[in-house]
Amino acid sequence: MVQAETTAPLTRREQGVVALISTGHGITHYLHSIVLVVSPLIKEKFNLSYTELGLFFTIYTSGNFLAALVGGPFADLTGRRQLLQVVSMAVLSLAIPLLGFVEEYATLLALGVFIAFSNQLWHPAAIPYLATRFNSHRGYVMSIHGMCSNMGDVLVPLIVPAMLTGNYMVAQLDPMSWRSVMIVNATPGFLILPPLVLMALREKVLKAGGERLNLKSYFAGIVEQAKNRVVMGVGLIAGLRTTAQSGSRNFLPVYLVDQFDWTLTQAGFALLLLNLGGSVAAVPAGMASDKFGRRRVMLVAITAATLFILMLPLLQDEFMIVMGICLVGFSIYATRPVLLSWMMDSVSSNFRGTATSLMFATQSVFSIPNMAITGIIADTFGVATIFYWFALMLLIANAVIFFLPKDD
Repeated sequence: MVQAETTAPLTRREQGVVALISTGHGITHYLHSIVLVVSPLIKEKFNLSYTELGLFFTIYTSGNFLAALVGGPFADLTGRRQLLQVVSMAVLSLAIPLLGFVEEYATLLALGVFIAFSNQLWHPAAIPYLATRFNSHRGYVMSIHGMCSNMGDVLVPLIVPAMLTGNYMVAQLDPMSWRSVMIVNATPGFLILPPLVLMALREKVLKAGGERLNLKSYFAGIVEQAKNRVVMGVGLIAGLRTTAQSGSRNFLPVYLVDQFDWTLTQAGFALLLLNLGGSVAAVPAGMASDKFGRRRVMLVAITAATLFILMLPLLQDEFMIVMGICLVGFSIYATRPVLLSWMMDSVSSNFRGTATSLMFATQSVFSIPNMAITGIIADTFGVATIFYWFALMLLIANAVIFFLPKDD
């Protein structure tokens, strides 16, 4: 395990590269989270049951799975990781304004898959690039990258519901139309595209004389990775953890609106707190994993997340609900950069794109049925019981962590 204190600090230029790519990551999360934040409106507009809403999230999540299947192999076989980042950002920035023109439920489903696909495409490109270039600071760099995604998730529930309702908490203004909101919120993606394109063009020059991984060695490497106990274990942990994280994020606004009569703005604020907790915890968790080991930090964080999620449906007071949401976000989102760093530690640089895709594909495989299962549980036993389901997934994840090899 590389210790943070034995390595030279990143230069200003290196920090700039980390900042650019991490900001791009934050923007992709900002754009794709718009769909999640307005889920109560989607439920109302199309008169959906919890089961039908779960089906919507299931189909939406399938876009993540498709991107995970193609993104990693493309990044590893071509080496064009920065080009893939440009494609991800460009497609996502174009797809969001189209959301404002959707009138049919079937069209919404199709566009949702498209948005999820382009958002997911960012990860097998950016994560291996950062992990390889900044090897000695992997946990720190992954945490910055993850923190920016959390910040993107934080801003959406703060901004989008306010635009749609005109309720800015400190002032009441005229609401904007759905179409105008989608067009305006796509602007950050278009603004960051030029520097990303410049980096991709520079990458083309650097790769001109380099060697690329051929198919034979690539597939041989895949077989070796499949035999790696840690790689398979981390992928499984990621899938189990995501059932709790994505389930909480997707159903929390509906839970608060239906159970406590919160407004869309208040529910959006709750999502903000969920992600803000993760933003606060991401960097300390990443740095701690560099120093103390990935496994140790994961055990602590997942145990805490399990307890906090079990506590959520028991809370009735608004202040306590807010505090509970913050604690869930603080614990469960803190594990993301640690898991990514753990996966990057476990594979060679040539296979980091594919390893990233494996991790996110596993998350999608778990999330696709989980959204439907969660909807059925909510309809059958009440929406509050979904949190016990999420806690069970985290308990299983902790058991998997326990049986993986200890940190060096």
